Amino acid sequence: MLTLAAMVILSPLACSDDERAFINGQLLTLNHNQPSASAMLVRKGRIIAVGDEASVLEKASKSVEVVDLNGKTVVPGFVDAHSHFPVSGLSAVSVNIAPPPIGPGSSKEAVIAAIAKAIPNKKPGKKPPFILGFNYDNTAFSHPVHPTRQELDAISGGYPVYLWHSSGHLGVANSVALERLNIDESTPEVKGGARGRDLSGKLNGLLAEKAAPSMTRLLKQMKWRDVFSIVTQARDEYLSTGHTTIQNGFASIGMQRLLNFLHAIGIVPQRVNTWLAHDKLNSKKVNKLPKNTTIKIIVDGSPQGLTALVTEPYLVQAFGGDNRGVPIFSQEKLNELVLNYHRLGFQIALHGNGDAAIDQIITAVTSAQAIDPRPDARHILVHAQLLRIDQIEQLESISLTPSFFTTHTFFWGEWHLRTLGLQRASGLSPAASTAKKGLRFSIHADTPVTPANSLFLMWAASERETRSGLVLGASERIERLEALKAVTINAAWQAFQEDQIGSLEVGKLADFVVLHENPLTVSDLKNMEVAQTWIGGTRHYLKDE
Repeated sequence: MLTLAAMVILSPLACSDDERAFINGQLLTLNHNQPSASAMLVRKGRIIAVGDEASVLEKASKSVEVVDLNGKTVVPGFVDAHSHFPVSGLSAVSVNIAPPPIGPGSSKEAVIAAIAKAIPNKKPGKKPPFILGFNYDNTAFSHPVHPTRQELDAISGGYPVYLWHSSGHLGVANSVALERLNIDESTPEVKGGARGRDLSGKLNGLLAEKAAPSMTRLLKQMKWRDVFSIVTQARDEYLSTGHTTIQNGFASIGMQRLLNFLHAIGIVPQRVNTWLAHDKLNSKKVNKLPKNTTIKIIVDGSPQGLTALVTEPYLVQAFGGDNRGVPIFSQEKLNELVLNYHRLGFQIALHGNGDAAIDQIITAVTSAQAIDPRPDARHILVHAQLLRIDQIEQLESISLTPSFFTTHTFFWGEWHLRTLGLQRASGLSPAASTAKKGLRFSIHADTPVTPANSLFLMWAASERETRSGLVLGASERIERLEALKAVTINAAWQAFQEDQIGSLEVGKLADFVVLHENPLTVSDLKNMEVAQTWIGGTRHYLKDE
């Protein structure tokens, strides 16, 4: 309680200045009735006028503050369609073991060396703190094998060590960590999860899907001051990349309340959206939820972790046998879950990466819509990595809208070529095919899996280049304007917030981003940076100029 009180006292309470006129700019409004303008008037946090300088100033009061944009470009604030705020802030209290250029984790040996360097010199106490390695990625290694429990034991000095995989779907624990997690050789297997074993049949520390500890469970190992550091680190990261609306896409009710509280007292100025994790709810809690709740259901794993559910097997095996991923639900159980939440009027966000998982999702939503038609349910197909063309054709009729994880082509393009083959890898995140069908979609970074950077997302969706510069699926490239809509107005629409945010229109909230150049024409969109971030007419980020 003392910590929370200090957080309230120290928080920079945000309030909208009364009136500002922004002139001499290039506004990309994303309002189809007025696609461009040079000036905008903001009063008490909302947009009052959009147009040319003369028409805007005509509506201003004598006390208006005039802000000269000096020719800069203004776009609507970026709307986080799906991530896990504030998990990326773990970088403030963990060991960076991500691959270059983000971190030093270019090999298994480099990851282990980084962890060894972080082990305290003193002997551990009765309940030593976890040493958390953050965002390692075995697919970036020349030999993509995971570190093992035994290798971590050798350098851990008796401390519990857990390596968080960049996919968020798996990790590696040493023996002390396994003990703290109540896992040993006799622990029953978890349905929807997998534990790795060595050739002798003993646990090697690899924990995947539901067998892996949740981030909430790991956060409980930390002190309040560490949690505060995590939040502020993530807040600043998202502000610096222009995010005026953030999201936690797998929240408990407690996390939802915490984020709403931090927003209310001004520690987190961004608007907050949360999807409540189905796994963390019971019938008593569900019955008390408001109708505008979004429920998240995870239906499969990740393609980079070889746990996404696919119809044809992976070309590389991870858990032995004819690997087609890790199934989470039977079709009957998924149908039951979807129907229950659908009937209650909730929006459902269904995590589906592999095409077999997407088949399950389409079947479940189709069944629910047949029983209780909701033409504007806007259920969300999250990630939709291996969405097939025949599946795209079924989405609109059941009010299922995709949110694509487009940065996969860059971060794991070569890996997907190796594990899925050219045809399937080229069809990852089929945004162009979806656009041709006239369907709205968003794109997201799934942070902390990849960095929270909407400009980079736009580049990835419009160029589809891998780390090595290979174009993966040129036919699925989209125009930059379509990509900009996917991180603004379309993402707002998916959250039923298009009447408040997502475009620069009279009456909407004054959430916008100032850029030095036009993202639709700039030559180096990949490395473009945000100059300013404004929320409700108040500036919350200014890059040193």
